[in-house]
Amino acid sequence: MPELPEAPVNREPDVEDLVQSFLTHRDGHTMRTNLKEVSGIDWYDGAVMNCKWTGPRLRDVLQRAGISLSSSDQEQAHVAFACYATPCQEDMWYGASISLTRAMREDMEVILALEMNDQPLSVPHGSPVRVITPGIAGARAVKWLDKITVQMQECQNHYMQYDYKVLPEEAVDAEAAKMFWHKVPPVQEMPVNSVVAVPNNEATVHREADGTIAVQGYALPHGDDGPITRVEVSGDGGISWKEAELIHHDGDGKYSWKLWKAQIPMQAGSGQTILSKATDSADNTQPDEPKWNLRGVCYNGYGESSGLTIE
Repeated sequence: MPELPEAPVNREPDVEDLVQSFLTHRDGHTMRTNLKEVSGIDWYDGAVMNCKWTGPRLRDVLQRAGISLSSSDQEQAHVAFACYATPCQEDMWYGASISLTRAMREDMEVILALEMNDQPLSVPHGSPVRVITPGIAGARAVKWLDKITVQMQECQNHYMQYDYKVLPEEAVDAEAAKMFWHKVPPVQEMPVNSVVAVPNNEATVHREADGTIAVQGYALPHGDDGPITRVEVSGDGGISWKEAELIHHDGDGKYSWKLWKAQIPMQAGSGQTILSKATDSADNTQPDEPKWNLRGVCYNGYGESSGLTIE
């Protein structure tokens, strides 16, 4: 039998110093700190991964296995992923699912990853095989993959049905949330977002002779609406914005993060803030701040570095 084709996705830019800065930048704004308390994990700005993943496309594996569903059923079906390696906090296994139509579209680049950055997949990253679903919440990229099922309903695992959902504002606590869990769809595509990575929160920054400072960061598109086409930066609370320079790299794709940099004018003083907002190819643009939700997921308000001292 011929080998299944491999599909690398999400190429990693060769800028190690910047990447390290981004991944150690942990003081981002969250719903907890910017709006009000949530019942969830503070992922901060570092909960993002931009790598080169290599492995067979899921669609090729499914086609090889054969899908015995009518065309109309395929439109309604889901592909579920399960890991039984260890019990989870809220369930005896971990699972997630995506629509079959997404899995079968070649341009969605859903793969079964065997390598990461041209190296065999490590155990912490899901060895021997994990699913990679570009543009979708990482909660669906199941590690240590044991089973793939084509089925007519979403995965019923706890983390698909009772977590990673943008509940309405009326769901103010766990008791109030009970009436909404079954009504609200699980998070799939992630919203457009950006992060100010340099300077870091609480940093002291010296201005250039022209009164500007250097600002750097990254931006992510909404779902598969990439690539990022514009990032704007403000040093005066959003009164004025300056367009940043987007840094291009060979192999950048619509799912890749976009690194950016800018020189912006800043007034001397303490307690200063820098903001960023990104726009993708479908004209999705970051809002000032999104609506609050109990789990604190999908926060995509302006990128921010605050508490700065500008000298």
